[in-house]
Amino acid sequence: MRTVATESEPCVRIAERAFERHAALYPLTHYTGILSLHGLARLARITGRADLRERARTRLLPFVQGEHGEFPCNFPNYRCGGNAAAYLLMEGDLPEAAEPVARHADRILREAPRDPDGIVCKPNDPERRRIWIDAAFAVTPFLLFAGRAHDRPDWLDEACAQTEKMMDTLRDPANGLLHQAKNFNGPGRITEDHWSRGNGWGLLALSELVAFLPDGHGRRTAIEQRFRDLVEACLRVRGPSGLWHQELTEHASYVETSGSGLILYAIGVGLERGLLPPDIRSVFETGLRALLDYMTPAGDVFHTCRGCLAPGEGRMVDYMARAPVRNDPHAFGPILLAFGQAAALGVTL
Repeated sequence: MRTVATESEPCVRIAERAFERHAALYPLTHYTGILSLHGLARLARITGRADLRERARTRLLPFVQGEHGEFPCNFPNYRCGGNAAAYLLMEGDLPEAAEPVARHADRILREAPRDPDGIVCKPNDPERRRIWIDAAFAVTPFLLFAGRAHDRPDWLDEACAQTEKMMDTLRDPANGLLHQAKNFNGPGRITEDHWSRGNGWGLLALSELVAFLPDGHGRRTAIEQRFRDLVEACLRVRGPSGLWHQELTEHASYVETSGSGLILYAIGVGLERGLLPPDIRSVFETGLRALLDYMTPAGDVFHTCRGCLAPGEGRMVDYMARAPVRNDPHAFGPILLAFGQAAALGVTL
Protein backbone atom coordinates (compact mmCIF):
# COMPACT_ATOMS: atom_id res chain seq x y z
CA MET A 1 0.00 0.00 0.00
CA ARG A 2 2.99 2.31 -0.34
CA THR A 3 1.70 5.78 -1.15
CA VAL A 4 4.68 7.98 -0.51
CA ALA A 5 8.02 9.12 -1.80
CA THR A 6 9.33 10.07 1.64
CA GLU A 7 11.84 7.26 2.15
CA SER A 8 14.74 9.42 0.97
CA GLU A 9 13.68 12.40 3.10
CA PRO A 10 15.39 13.21 6.40
CA CYS A 11 13.46 11.98 9.42
CA VAL A 12 13.36 15.57 10.71
CA ARG A 13 11.44 16.70 7.65
CA ILE A 14 8.92 13.87 8.01
CA ALA A 15 8.36 14.93 11.63
CA GLU A 16 8.04 18.61 10.71
CA ARG A 17 5.47 17.85 8.06
CA ALA A 18 3.38 15.91 10.57
CA PHE A 19 3.15 18.99 12.76
CA GLU A 20 2.34 21.23 9.82
CA ARG A 21 -0.46 18.91 8.72
CA HIS A 22 -1.92 18.74 12.22
CA ALA A 23 -1.88 22.51 12.62
CA ALA A 24 -3.46 22.96 9.19
CA LEU A 25 -6.34 20.58 9.90
CA TYR A 26 -7.14 21.02 13.61
CA PRO A 27 -6.86 23.52 16.45
CA LEU A 28 -4.10 22.70 18.90
CA THR A 29 -6.40 23.44 21.86
CA HIS A 30 -7.08 19.74 22.41
CA TYR A 31 -5.04 16.99 24.00
CA THR A 32 -4.02 15.74 20.55
CA GLY A 33 -2.61 19.21 19.89
CA ILE A 34 -0.79 19.05 23.20
CA LEU A 35 0.76 15.76 22.04
CA SER A 36 1.92 17.27 18.75
CA LEU A 37 3.36 20.29 20.58
CA HIS A 38 5.20 17.83 22.84
CA GLY A 39 6.67 16.24 19.72
CA LEU A 40 7.60 19.62 18.23
CA ALA A 41 9.33 20.71 21.44
CA ARG A 42 11.32 17.48 21.54
CA LEU A 43 12.22 17.86 17.87
CA ALA A 44 13.49 21.41 18.47
CA ARG A 45 15.81 20.23 21.22
CA ILE A 46 16.96 17.12 19.32
CA THR A 47 17.95 19.14 16.25
CA GLY A 48 19.15 22.26 18.03
CA ARG A 49 17.53 24.29 15.27
CA ALA A 50 16.69 27.87 16.25
CA ASP A 51 13.78 28.03 13.80
CA LEU A 52 12.09 24.99 15.35
CA ARG A 53 12.68 26.40 18.82
CA GLU A 54 11.00 29.64 17.81
CA ARG A 55 8.16 27.77 16.14
CA ALA A 56 7.54 25.84 19.35
CA ARG A 57 7.75 29.00 21.45
CA THR A 58 5.37 30.86 19.12
CA ARG A 59 2.82 28.07 19.33
CA LEU A 60 3.13 27.69 23.10
CA LEU A 61 3.17 31.32 24.25
CA PRO A 62 -0.60 31.81 23.71
CA PHE A 63 -1.19 28.84 26.02
CA VAL A 64 1.30 30.10 28.60
CA GLN A 65 -0.19 33.61 28.50
CA GLY A 66 -3.75 32.37 28.83
CA GLU A 67 -4.86 33.58 25.42
CA HIS A 68 -6.63 30.31 24.57
CA GLY A 69 -8.86 30.60 27.62
CA GLU A 70 -10.74 27.78 29.31
CA PHE A 71 -11.10 25.32 26.46
CA PRO A 72 -12.68 21.97 27.47
CA CYS A 73 -10.25 19.33 28.74
CA ASN A 74 -9.97 16.62 31.38
CA PHE A 75 -6.66 17.99 32.65
CA PRO A 76 -6.37 21.77 33.12
CA ASN A 77 -2.59 21.69 32.66
CA TYR A 78 -3.31 21.40 28.92
CA ARG A 79 -4.41 25.05 29.06
CA CYS A 80 -0.88 26.24 29.80
CA GLY A 81 0.60 24.10 27.02
CA GLY A 82 0.88 20.85 28.95
CA ASN A 83 3.93 18.65 28.50
CA ALA A 84 5.53 20.82 25.83
CA ALA A 85 5.48 23.96 27.95
CA ALA A 86 6.90 22.13 30.96
CA TYR A 87 9.55 20.47 28.79
CA LEU A 88 10.79 23.70 27.21
CA LEU A 89 10.75 25.35 30.64
CA MET A 90 12.93 22.51 31.95
CA GLU A 91 15.30 22.99 29.01
CA GLY A 92 15.51 26.76 29.55
CA ASP A 93 13.72 27.68 26.33
CA LEU A 94 10.41 28.93 27.73
CA PRO A 95 10.98 30.83 31.00
CA GLU A 96 7.60 32.52 30.56
CA ALA A 97 6.00 29.19 31.50
CA ALA A 98 7.44 29.07 35.02
CA GLU A 99 4.42 30.40 36.92
CA PRO A 100 1.59 28.65 35.03
CA VAL A 101 3.45 25.32 34.94
CA ALA A 102 4.05 25.47 38.69
CA ARG A 103 0.45 26.45 39.34
CA HIS A 104 -0.95 23.58 37.32
CA ALA A 105 1.49 21.02 38.73
CA ASP A 106 0.49 22.01 42.24
CA ARG A 107 -3.15 21.86 41.21
CA ILE A 108 -2.73 18.25 40.04
CA LEU A 109 -1.32 17.30 43.43
CA ARG A 110 -3.95 19.14 45.45
CA GLU A 111 -7.14 19.00 43.40
CA ALA A 112 -7.18 16.20 40.82
CA PRO A 113 -9.82 13.61 41.77
CA ARG A 114 -8.38 10.18 42.59
CA ASP A 115 -9.54 6.63 43.12
CA PRO A 116 -8.84 4.85 46.45
CA ASP A 117 -5.36 3.88 45.20
CA GLY A 118 -4.51 7.52 44.45
CA ILE A 119 -4.77 7.24 40.66
CA VAL A 120 -6.14 10.32 38.92
CA CYS A 121 -9.62 9.61 37.59
CA LYS A 122 -12.10 11.13 35.15
CA PRO A 123 -13.04 14.52 36.62
CA ASN A 124 -16.69 14.36 35.67
CA ASP A 125 -18.54 11.98 38.00
CA PRO A 126 -15.39 11.36 40.09
CA GLU A 127 -17.37 9.14 42.44
CA ARG A 128 -17.39 6.51 39.66
CA ARG A 129 -13.58 6.27 40.01
CA ARG A 130 -13.00 5.81 36.29
CA ILE A 131 -9.30 5.47 35.49
CA TRP A 132 -7.70 5.13 32.06
CA ILE A 133 -4.14 4.72 30.82
CA ASP A 134 -4.43 7.77 28.56
CA ALA A 135 -4.06 9.86 31.72
CA ALA A 136 -0.43 8.74 32.01
CA PHE A 137 0.34 10.96 29.01
CA ALA A 138 -1.43 13.91 30.61
CA VAL A 139 0.05 13.71 34.09
CA THR A 140 3.41 11.94 34.14
CA PRO A 141 5.54 13.94 31.67
CA PHE A 142 4.08 17.24 32.88
CA LEU A 143 4.91 16.57 36.53
CA LEU A 144 8.30 15.14 35.59
CA PHE A 145 9.36 18.15 33.54
CA ALA A 146 7.82 20.60 36.01
CA GLY A 147 9.57 18.87 38.88
CA ARG A 148 12.92 19.10 37.13
CA ALA A 149 12.34 22.76 36.21
CA HIS A 150 11.26 23.83 39.70
CA ASP A 151 13.36 21.40 41.78
CA ARG A 152 10.28 19.77 43.28
CA PRO A 153 11.02 16.16 44.27
CA ASP A 154 7.39 15.66 45.28
CA TRP A 155 6.27 16.29 41.70
CA LEU A 156 8.84 13.78 40.45
CA ASP A 157 7.59 11.23 42.97
CA GLU A 158 3.99 11.76 41.85
CA ALA A 159 4.99 11.38 38.20
CA CYS A 160 6.41 7.95 39.00
CA ALA A 161 3.55 6.96 41.29
CA GLN A 162 0.80 7.74 38.81
CA THR A 163 2.30 5.61 36.05
CA GLU A 164 3.29 2.73 38.32
CA LYS A 165 -0.13 2.58 39.95
CA MET A 166 -1.93 2.70 36.61
CA MET A 167 0.19 -0.17 35.36
CA ASP A 168 -0.33 -2.21 38.51
CA THR A 169 -4.07 -1.87 37.97
CA LEU A 170 -4.31 -2.22 34.19
CA ARG A 171 -1.51 -4.68 33.33
CA ASP A 172 -2.60 -8.09 32.04
CA PRO A 173 -0.38 -10.61 33.87
CA ALA A 174 -0.91 -13.19 31.12
CA ASN A 175 1.03 -11.21 28.51
CA GLY A 176 2.40 -8.07 30.16
CA LEU A 177 0.31 -5.72 28.01
CA LEU A 178 -1.99 -3.00 29.29
CA HIS A 179 -5.76 -2.78 29.28
CA GLN A 180 -7.12 0.69 28.74
CA ALA A 181 -9.59 1.43 31.52
CA LYS A 182 -11.42 0.46 34.69
CA ASN A 183 -14.94 1.31 35.89
CA PHE A 184 -16.13 2.70 32.55
CA ASN A 185 -18.18 -0.37 31.61
CA GLY A 186 -19.44 -1.04 35.10
CA PRO A 187 -18.13 -0.94 38.67
CA GLY A 188 -14.90 -2.88 39.04
CA ARG A 189 -14.76 -3.89 35.37
CA ILE A 190 -11.49 -3.60 33.47
CA THR A 191 -11.68 -3.45 29.70
CA GLU A 192 -10.63 -6.66 27.95
CA ASP A 193 -8.52 -4.96 25.29
CA HIS A 194 -4.81 -4.68 24.62
CA TRP A 195 -5.34 -1.53 22.61
CA SER A 196 -2.46 -0.21 20.54
CA ARG A 197 -2.67 3.46 21.49
CA GLY A 198 -3.40 2.61 25.13
CA ASN A 199 -0.16 0.65 25.37
CA GLY A 200 1.50 3.53 23.53
CA TRP A 201 0.27 5.99 26.16
CA GLY A 202 1.78 3.85 28.89
CA LEU A 203 5.06 3.58 27.03
CA LEU A 204 5.16 7.32 26.37
CA ALA A 205 4.97 8.02 30.10
CA LEU A 206 7.65 5.43 30.83
CA SER A 207 9.84 6.73 28.00
CA GLU A 208 9.92 10.24 29.41
CA LEU A 209 10.65 8.87 32.86
CA VAL A 210 13.61 6.78 31.69
CA ALA A 211 14.87 9.71 29.62
CA PHE A 212 14.54 12.49 32.20
CA LEU A 213 14.12 11.11 35.72
CA PRO A 214 17.32 11.94 37.63
CA ASP A 215 19.73 9.03 37.74
CA GLY A 216 19.75 8.98 41.53
CA HIS A 217 15.98 8.90 41.95
CA GLY A 218 14.79 6.06 44.16
CA ARG A 219 12.25 4.76 41.63
CA ARG A 220 14.57 4.85 38.62
CA THR A 221 15.58 1.16 38.64
CA ALA A 222 11.97 0.01 38.99
CA ILE A 223 10.82 2.38 36.24
CA GLU A 224 13.51 1.13 33.88
CA GLN A 225 12.40 -2.47 34.49
CA ARG A 226 8.76 -1.59 33.85
CA PHE A 227 9.85 0.12 30.64
CA ARG A 228 11.79 -2.91 29.42
CA ASP A 229 8.98 -5.27 30.38
CA LEU A 230 6.33 -3.34 28.44
CA VAL A 231 8.57 -2.88 25.38
CA GLU A 232 9.29 -6.61 25.38
CA ALA A 233 5.58 -7.40 25.70
CA CYS A 234 4.86 -5.20 22.68
CA LEU A 235 7.69 -6.76 20.69
CA ARG A 236 6.17 -10.21 21.22
CA VAL A 237 2.96 -9.15 19.44
CA ARG A 238 4.47 -7.05 16.63
CA GLY A 239 2.71 -7.65 13.34
CA PRO A 240 4.32 -9.08 10.20
CA SER A 241 4.63 -5.60 8.64
CA GLY A 242 6.82 -4.43 11.52
CA LEU A 243 3.99 -2.38 13.05
CA TRP A 244 1.32 -3.06 15.66
CA HIS A 245 -2.38 -3.76 15.29
CA GLN A 246 -5.45 -2.12 16.83
CA GLU A 247 -5.85 -5.06 19.20
CA LEU A 248 -2.23 -5.95 19.75
CA THR A 249 -2.87 -9.65 20.23
CA GLU A 250 -5.09 -10.02 17.14
CA HIS A 251 -3.38 -9.54 13.80
CA ALA A 252 -6.79 -9.92 12.16
CA SER A 253 -7.40 -6.36 13.36
CA TYR A 254 -5.96 -3.51 11.31
CA VAL A 255 -2.49 -2.01 11.54
CA GLU A 256 -2.91 1.06 13.77
CA THR A 257 -0.50 3.93 13.24
CA SER A 258 -0.81 6.05 16.39
CA GLY A 259 -0.04 3.20 18.76
CA SER A 260 2.72 2.01 16.44
CA GLY A 261 4.29 5.47 16.42
CA LEU A 262 4.27 5.71 20.22
CA ILE A 263 5.73 2.21 20.60
CA LEU A 264 8.46 3.04 18.09
CA TYR A 265 9.24 6.24 19.97
CA ALA A 266 9.69 4.21 23.14
CA ILE A 267 11.98 1.75 21.38
CA GLY A 268 14.06 4.67 20.10
CA VAL A 269 14.34 6.14 23.58
CA GLY A 270 15.33 2.75 24.97
CA LEU A 271 18.06 2.44 22.35
CA GLU A 272 19.38 5.93 23.11
CA ARG A 273 19.44 5.23 26.84
CA GLY A 274 21.08 1.80 26.40
CA LEU A 275 18.11 0.03 27.98
CA LEU A 276 17.46 -2.18 24.96
CA PRO A 277 19.91 -4.41 23.09
CA PRO A 278 21.49 -2.83 20.00
CA ASP A 279 19.96 -5.43 17.66
CA ILE A 280 16.52 -3.92 18.40
CA ARG A 281 17.58 -1.02 16.19
CA SER A 282 16.58 -3.10 13.15
CA VAL A 283 13.06 -3.40 14.61
CA PHE A 284 12.98 0.37 15.07
CA GLU A 285 14.09 1.12 11.50
CA THR A 286 11.81 -1.51 9.98
CA GLY A 287 8.87 0.01 11.84
CA LEU A 288 9.69 3.51 10.66
CA ARG A 289 9.81 2.35 7.05
CA ALA A 290 6.52 0.52 7.51
CA LEU A 291 4.92 3.70 8.89
CA LEU A 292 5.76 5.42 5.63
CA ASP A 293 3.32 3.05 3.93
CA TYR A 294 0.53 4.92 5.72
CA MET A 295 1.64 8.47 4.94
CA THR A 296 1.47 10.71 1.86
CA PRO A 297 3.89 13.40 0.66
CA ALA A 298 1.42 16.02 1.89
CA GLY A 299 1.56 14.64 5.43
CA ASP A 300 -1.70 12.71 5.45
CA VAL A 301 -1.71 9.75 7.83
CA PHE A 302 -3.92 6.69 7.42
CA HIS A 303 -5.07 3.84 9.68
CA THR A 304 -5.36 5.77 12.92
CA CYS A 305 -7.99 4.74 15.45
CA ARG A 306 -10.33 7.61 16.21
CA GLY A 307 -11.10 8.69 19.77
CA CYS A 308 -11.60 5.52 21.77
CA LEU A 309 -12.45 5.07 25.44
CA ALA A 310 -13.92 1.79 26.65
CA PRO A 311 -16.15 1.42 23.56
CA GLY A 312 -19.26 -0.75 23.74
CA GLU A 313 -18.78 -3.26 26.52
CA GLY A 314 -14.99 -2.86 26.53
CA ARG A 315 -14.41 -6.21 24.83
CA MET A 316 -11.61 -6.92 22.37
CA VAL A 317 -14.15 -7.06 19.57
CA ASP A 318 -15.44 -3.61 20.51
CA TYR A 319 -11.95 -2.16 20.09
CA MET A 320 -11.39 -4.08 16.86
CA ALA A 321 -14.64 -2.62 15.50
CA ARG A 322 -13.42 0.94 16.09
CA ALA A 323 -12.66 1.79 12.48
CA PRO A 324 -9.46 3.52 11.34
CA VAL A 325 -9.67 6.93 9.71
CA ARG A 326 -7.46 9.23 7.65
CA ASN A 327 -5.95 12.25 9.38
CA ASP A 328 -7.53 11.65 12.76
CA PRO A 329 -6.10 14.27 15.15
CA HIS A 330 -4.40 11.46 17.12
CA ALA A 331 -2.32 10.59 14.05
CA PHE A 332 0.29 13.31 14.02
CA GLY A 333 1.91 13.49 17.46
CA PRO A 334 3.14 9.87 17.37
CA ILE A 335 4.70 10.47 13.93
CA LEU A 336 6.47 13.56 15.29
CA LEU A 337 7.83 11.68 18.28
CA ALA A 338 8.89 8.55 16.39
CA PHE A 339 10.68 10.32 13.55
CA GLY A 340 12.15 12.94 15.87
CA GLN A 341 13.66 10.15 17.95
CA ALA A 342 14.92 8.56 14.74
CA ALA A 343 16.75 11.81 14.00
CA ALA A 344 18.27 11.70 17.48
CA LEU A 345 19.68 8.26 16.66
CA GLY A 346 20.97 9.32 13.24
CA VAL A 347 18.59 7.06 11.33
CA THR A 348 18.42 7.53 7.58
CA LEU A 349 15.63 5.92 5.57
